[in-house]
Amino acid sequence: MFFEAGWQGPGTFRGTGFHGIIKFKIVRNRFFPGSTNENDLCGNSQSPQGGGLIFLLAMMLDDIPRHLVTLFLIILVSVMLWKQKNRDAERKYFWLTVISCLILMLEDELEAYTAKDPSLRFWRTLLSSIGFTFRSVAPMGLALVAVPKEKRKPALMIPCLVTLAVCCTAFFTDIAFGFDEDYTFYRGPLGYVAFVVPYFYLLVILVNAYRRFAEVKGVQKYLIPGCALFCVAASLSDVLRGGIRVNEAIMISSVFFYLILSFYDNRRDPLTGMLNRQAFYSDCAVYDNEITAVASLDMNGLKEMNDTYGHAAGDEALVRIAGCLRSAEGRDLAAYRIGGDEFILLFFRAKNQAVAEAAERIRDRITDAGYSVSVGYTSREDGRNLEETIRESDSRMYADKAEYYRQSGIDRREKNHIYGAGQ
Repeated sequence: MFFEAGWQGPGTFRGTGFHGIIKFKIVRNRFFPGSTNENDLCGNSQSPQGGGLIFLLAMMLDDIPRHLVTLFLIILVSVMLWKQKNRDAERKYFWLTVISCLILMLEDELEAYTAKDPSLRFWRTLLSSIGFTFRSVAPMGLALVAVPKEKRKPALMIPCLVTLAVCCTAFFTDIAFGFDEDYTFYRGPLGYVAFVVPYFYLLVILVNAYRRFAEVKGVQKYLIPGCALFCVAASLSDVLRGGIRVNEAIMISSVFFYLILSFYDNRRDPLTGMLNRQAFYSDCAVYDNEITAVASLDMNGLKEMNDTYGHAAGDEALVRIAGCLRSAEGRDLAAYRIGGDEFILLFFRAKNQAVAEAAERIRDRITDAGYSVSVGYTSREDGRNLEETIRESDSRMYADKAEYYRQSGIDRREKNHIYGAGQ
């Protein structure tokens, strides 16, 4: 046993945070080997460190309210991640952030304990190194989520390893950080690496989030930049005034990032990565007054390709066509996959000439990629509502498709479209 403990009367050690009095006996100091302060470890009632492990546990119980927000968010995000564990592979990187914040909570408490006893210098150095390192690991987890899978390289972890290497120098030099004669912490020339690296990851998150959520409109697109500024402000506050605000800021940002990512994924077609039918209906309702033109596209020959070369070839064709459409997206153009081989473009505040040029440019890109599409487009004129505009666009696309099959010598019955069926 580490301690022999029991409830006793006055005169024994009073553990902060306990509604009682504890008497104990140290058998062996296994918690922080190297400590020479016997009174502090053996329960001197006058010592603020009295009671070793019991004092530490009591102190942590007292500090739970200080970590309450962070702890609640850790539990919340963990539950969300666990429920999605078999659905989204990239969500696993959120665990890096969650576990890092949990470690930072524990490190903060343990470091505060070791700061009270100069004989625990080694352990304080170790804990400080762990804290600085995991303050880089936490944003790295979010960066790995933000970076697209094809660009997610092991090199992204190098800055964290640099932080770890710099912090380890504290065991034999003060080039990163150290403690003066009064056991007061001070930062060396390389100590700011622990701040530069998290800011680097924040920049990576911002750049990739901007690219990934470029089509998101409204206040949602400002949430991630706002969270980044929040984390920067929290870290600066911790440096200047002390505290653990950065842990809370990281977890709050993680929640927002997770929700935005879920919103983004729910609007995406899993095969092509394009905006899906649900997103199309939603955007038509929300941005009705801003949509000035519509273009309908339908791949030619998909059934024949599936029958001849298999569905894998058909899927590859759809992905490549989607790539051509996504490359054309911007502030005034959004592309959607609304059916098997059916696509639609919404133009925002675009002139008629710009719409015609964009539609033909996209057709040419798809032709250059080795595929064929039928295209129809029209602008909203004479007070025409959006549904009528889409029907007109579909009608022109069907006419273009009929001409394609006529020239190809193929007799193919025209199929119903999203607004054509049952109307």
